Amino acid sequence: MTLSDTQVHYQHAKSPMDFQSAKQLFIEYAQSLHLDLAFQNFDEELADLSQRYSGQTGDLIMAYVDHEVAGGVAVHQFEPGIGEMKRLYVKDQFRSLGIGHELVARILASAASMGYQSVRLDTIPAMKPAQKIYREAGFQDIEPYRYNPVPGTIYMACELA
Repeated sequence: MTLSDTQVHYQHAKSPMDFQSAKQLFIEYAQSLHLDLAFQNFDEELADLSQRYSGQTGDLIMAYVDHEVAGGVAVHQFEPGIGEMKRLYVKDQFRSLGIGHELVARILASAASMGYQSVRLDTIPAMKPAQKIYREAGFQDIEPYRYNPVPGTIYMACELA
């Protein structure tokens, strides 16, 4: 599958069905990590996606390939003026199509439109492809800003223009 023969559609989650699709994607994401996300209150997050990732301070963008969910990413307010990117994930069969790069670009544009001056994230050492995407998007390493029990967790931020 290449970009030339694949139609990728990006959509901001708005409807209950959108958020249900995102919930299923985020569950798949969590399972792919092989670690318990209870330290991030993951179950509460899943129960509250439409509140956390919508409105004036949040967004959730989904990628679809031929009407199938291919990936997603979200942002929410961490503190005034600072957003936090969460749950960048692209399903295995849709990787290498540039979807991850496009999701990051779109969520950063959305964060800027919401008035955030910067966006933070944390990522585990095993997520090398995601780290490459983040760095290419302008993220730089920062000091830890939240608890993450995974040894070697990387904390990053991107200043928005």
